[in-house]
Amino acid sequence: MTRTPKSIKSHYVDSFAVNLENLKSILFFHNISSSESDKVTQLISKTYNQKMDFILEQCGDDWTKLESFSSPLIIFVQCIGELLDVKPSSISADCRFILNSFVKTIESWMIW
Repeated sequence: MTRTPKSIKSHYVDSFAVNLENLKSILFFHNISSSESDKVTQLISKTYNQKMDFILEQCGDDWTKLESFSSPLIIFVQCIGELLDVKPSSISADCRFILNSFVKTIESWMIW
């Protein structure tokens, strides 16, 4: 019995789903409204999907070509960073603070 590795797309989609659920839980825990949380996750999703589409375009399903691209978690953190860089922002100060803290916490132990 041989195991077939999952596709690159599945790798990025599955990782994104886990990371996004974690972020939603954090936003909920800190009393960010569901409408704002939904707006934030939609914006992050849009950026993440654009980056993932580019990777898939470049790699197809060839895992050896993937080495030159960032991991799903790094891309997720970058998408949040890009959202925080948008000026003017429609995101509340509380939500921005939580997103900033989330990014800084993850960045502190990630290898870039």
